[in-house]
Amino acid sequence: MDIVEIVAGSFQLRPCQTVDTEWVCRACQDPGIQRWTRVPSPYRSNDAFAYVTDFVPRSWESGRAAPFGVFDAVSGEGLGTVGLVSMDLADGLAEIGYWVAPWARGRGVATAGTLAVARWAFGTLGVARLAWMAEVGNHGSRAVAERAGFTVEGTLRDRVRRRDGSRADAWIGSLLPTDLKN
Repeated sequence: MDIVEIVAGSFQLRPCQTVDTEWVCRACQDPGIQRWTRVPSPYRSNDAFAYVTDFVPRSWESGRAAPFGVFDAVSGEGLGTVGLVSMDLADGLAEIGYWVAPWARGRGVATAGTLAVARWAFGTLGVARLAWMAEVGNHGSRAVAERAGFTVEGTLRDRVRRRDGSRADAWIGSLLPTDLKN
């Protein structure tokens, strides 16, 4: 799959690169990111380096995922990530995921990034249904999904495996092309 860059208002989305290792590592020290996502814990600089030099390019090359970093369009500061965490383009399905660095919260980073990736997925990739999922209790993620227009469809029992091996329920939602407002 061809790598793309997307401009979304005051944000630029592009795949993370080696130069992004430091800010990704710094952001992933956040207890909230470690609590609600699947990043390693503790998160070390070699985890960030592997993410930007191996995971990101491999995801794009395989066509199974499309991770973007979200950056301030003027300063270039790294603010978070948003992307398609899984894709089945033959069936028109994809799932979105995101996190925002602590220093960038409250600026609409996740919502703007989610909407930009959704428009790209629907328009360029031909995705018919975009899914969102988060562990029950992750109210920040749910608020972003709802602001982006996702319909929360219900709760999947024991859907998420936690770091300690226990299981937890997850909220599930979807966004269709017709749900997007211009």
